[in-house]
Amino acid sequence: MKILIVKTSSLGDIIHTFPVVAYLKHRFPHALIDWVVEKPFAELVQAHPSIHRVLCVETKKWRRIFPLIKHLSEIRTLIAQLRQETYDVVFDLQGNAKSGLLTLAAKGIKKVGFGRKTVPEWPNLLATQVHINPEPGRNIREDYLAIVQAFFEDTHSEALSSPPLKIGEMEQMQVHQLMSRTNAAKTILVCPGSIWRNKQLSEQTLQDLLQLIYQRFNCHFLFLWGNAAEQVLANQLHQVFLEHSQIVEKLPLPALQNLMGKVNLVLSMDSLPLHLAGTTGTPTFSIFGASLGQKYNPLGTSNHYVQGICPYGQTFTKRCPALRKCPTGACIRDLSAESLFQAFCLHSQNYL
Repeated sequence: MKILIVKTSSLGDIIHTFPVVAYLKHRFPHALIDWVVEKPFAELVQAHPSIHRVLCVETKKWRRIFPLIKHLSEIRTLIAQLRQETYDVVFDLQGNAKSGLLTLAAKGIKKVGFGRKTVPEWPNLLATQVHINPEPGRNIREDYLAIVQAFFEDTHSEALSSPPLKIGEMEQMQVHQLMSRTNAAKTILVCPGSIWRNKQLSEQTLQDLLQLIYQRFNCHFLFLWGNAAEQVLANQLHQVFLEHSQIVEKLPLPALQNLMGKVNLVLSMDSLPLHLAGTTGTPTFSIFGASLGQKYNPLGTSNHYVQGICPYGQTFTKRCPALRKCPTGACIRDLSAESLFQAFCLHSQNYL
């Protein structure tokens, strides 16, 4: 069987689609799975061992008028690649107008995507023949899985972790060195950052929580950072736990996923690292505030989250409408270290 997945962006959404690949390879072990993705995110998909061929698009660049001839040449090459294979099924899991054009260009016996109630952009409906509406209130990963499983008339659902992503020898050595320097059997990867301040614990609450965790479990922390502000925070935390922690310098995402697969637990805010950790079998403990854990937390009983409550009465099904403008972020920043520690112990004592 030959299958094409059209999921072009973003990094988080691509990671949320990995359970679809795990499901397809579990059901069809010999299937050849190709993937259409925006070039800036291609490295992540290319590292997936179950993906046969990655087709890169650069839609932002192609929107520019100049150099028109070069752009047209690249687009023609892509269309030729899309039509090189006749796919048994094409799954458009992006659901917008751009992905619809890519789906139209591909040669496929069946083309499957979102239904009218759930499609992000209605012109996408013109590119697909089979339209499926995921049920509301489900996890984002289940939304994508629902489309694929419904097409195959499969009602059975289980959380399947992705295999380790492919990495080179140098990256394998980096991961090995990080793990070899841990001075305790219990290692927790801490991901304190998020793109939005209102998705982060206060620095003091996080430090107090980690102090309680260390006192109880005598663990070793690995502190992850992604930008300058997070690097400052990681350094501050490292100074507090100087003999019992390390700072993880920036790793390519495939190498980071491999590292996550080797630690005992990942503690994270709602962020890209949390979603990447969800592709491994490693347990996670996460804290949600202005986004809904039920929607975005990794699947499986080993992945636990605490949901902060909005003191202003905001309710939402995905993200709080005040996520970017709320002046207090009280839903997450008012959480206490003690209450989080109690939840952490109930969940994580089985894994540490």
